[in-house]
Amino acid sequence: MKKLRLEMLRLTSDEVLGRNQMKKITGGAGGGSWVCYCGHVGGPGQGDQFLVAANDTSEALEVAQVVCVQPDVTCNGA
Repeated sequence: MKKLRLEMLRLTSDEVLGRNQMKKITGGAGGGSWVCYCGHVGGPGQGDQFLVAANDTSEALEVAQVVCVQPDVTCNGA
């Protein structure tokens, strides 16, 4: 997993979550876990992964699309 250089994003301190503030995103009854990120395999978003709990891959992709606010997402079973 690539490290994200926050100084390049020009985020203010109130826009950056600390590790203890991060939460698991749940998309359904919890049939399984998927590691998702915004974009495609090998793209710049691959380093910014998050965990989604969902019943199946299509549900995990739907949840990831909402989180990413874009249709291009990638999810792999965890």
